[in-house]
Amino acid sequence: MHPDEGPLPLDLYALGRGLAYLAALTLVGVCVFIALIPRWRLPGDDDRSLPARALTGAWNTAAGAAALLLFAHLLRAYGQVRSFLEPAEPFAWSVARPMLFQTAWGKGWGAQVIVAAMTLPLALLARRRPAAGLALLSTASVAVVATSPLTGHALEHPWGSQLGVGLHALHLVGGGAWLGTLVAMLLAALIPADSARGGAHPFREESDHAAVRRMVGAFSPIALTGAGLAVAAGALLAWAYIGDLASLKGTRYGVALLVKVSLLLLTMALGAWNWRRLKPRLGTAGATRTLRRSATFELLLGLLLIGATAVLVALAAPTI
Repeated sequence: MHPDEGPLPLDLYALGRGLAYLAALTLVGVCVFIALIPRWRLPGDDDRSLPARALTGAWNTAAGAAALLLFAHLLRAYGQVRSFLEPAEPFAWSVARPMLFQTAWGKGWGAQVIVAAMTLPLALLARRRPAAGLALLSTASVAVVATSPLTGHALEHPWGSQLGVGLHALHLVGGGAWLGTLVAMLLAALIPADSARGGAHPFREESDHAAVRRMVGAFSPIALTGAGLAVAAGALLAWAYIGDLASLKGTRYGVALLVKVSLLLLTMALGAWNWRRLKPRLGTAGATRTLRRSATFELLLGLLLIGATAVLVALAAPTI
């Protein structure tokens, strides 16, 4: 079958790949978020303050992302093996073993699984020794990013596999510093700041909303830098894989890339609106609620962007 014929690869492998991207971006983002907390935590803040609660939420988010990463890689392996079997044919270890241990894809997948298996206990235990834990978790996140391209187009990059792997890794680092930190900010801080009312750490409206303002001030430069890095690395990758503008409309890869770029522009536009229009109004309950809704919508667009990427990497690139 011609590469531009047949249904889109919307299968277990694509789902696993998308979940793996989400987990990797979140791990990078959590490390950035935790590192930023001292910049918006005041000297007098106690364990009930939003920065303290956000730190606990960030460690929980890291553990969840590490577990998701390991699950995603196992799902990818199952989906990869199933793609070589007939629909009614049972899953067989005799088919899976050579695919997982004797192919280039399998060796790359094995490296990813080993790194994910090491990252999960680190994410669970890191909070016990925050400084050392953050350093180890950050190192593990770098390893996750470095091994992520080993089962995709990067190994067949037109400019060489080393440059391909490096550009893909930079693309993920930039996306993690942008969207991954947004995930951590939303799950660890914005949702508790807007919805927590009572319990062990009661909601303190004035101090929490002031903390949200400081948090966004610390996050914005990182988000802008991360988005710029992701776009720059992505543009180089796209140019190498497309080859010429005619391939944008003449191939499924090109069409999928246009969809991804459209989602990227929408996500960046919403982020720019948050930065320019909403950021100056922060510090009140109403602004925090608006930020929470806007950040949630931005993240939903980001999830669609990740989904488009998961489909894109499963399509044949014109220059490969």
